[in-house]
Amino acid sequence: MCTGVEMLSLLKGMMRQKTSEGKKLIVPMKRWNIIKGDMVEVNTGKEKGKRGIVKDVHRSRNAVIVEGLNLAKKHVKSTPDQKGGIFTKEMPIHYSNLQLIDPSTDKLCKVRRVFTENAENPAKPNKIRISRSTGTPIPKPEWKQTIRPKDGPLDTPSSVVLLRTYFQGRTV
Repeated sequence: MCTGVEMLSLLKGMMRQKTSEGKKLIVPMKRWNIIKGDMVEVNTGKEKGKRGIVKDVHRSRNAVIVEGLNLAKKHVKSTPDQKGGIFTKEMPIHYSNLQLIDPSTDKLCKVRRVFTENAENPAKPNKIRISRSTGTPIPKPEWKQTIRPKDGPLDTPSSVVLLRTYFQGRTV
């Protein structure tokens, strides 16, 4: 069994490792308190002190895209379909550089999770986020889920997709 200091040094060593392509190995965070639609404030960097709503979360890269923050210029060539030019794009911000805002006090807060009873399924309790400073629950934001388009004329029907077409060791 490792002590806390030994475990920390092992984790730091893992974070410094590089893959075969020379890219840095990213160890994803286990617990995420920030989700899509939350109001957050930037702690460090050029956007320090600015607030925004979380637009997208990249858990595999430990990054969050915040609406209207960390803007960069993107040069795009023109194609027959669209006109080119210089566009501004929101770039990801590392998860550790953001902090959640408590909606009741409108101040920065740390979060703890509490399990509550689930009336529908008692075996699986609900997890709610609670502000450590005030003790008030932080509700999950409502966001619209994109509706998947229906099958078009060029799509393969699901009945054909489910057919078994390969039989091992037999010729049909």
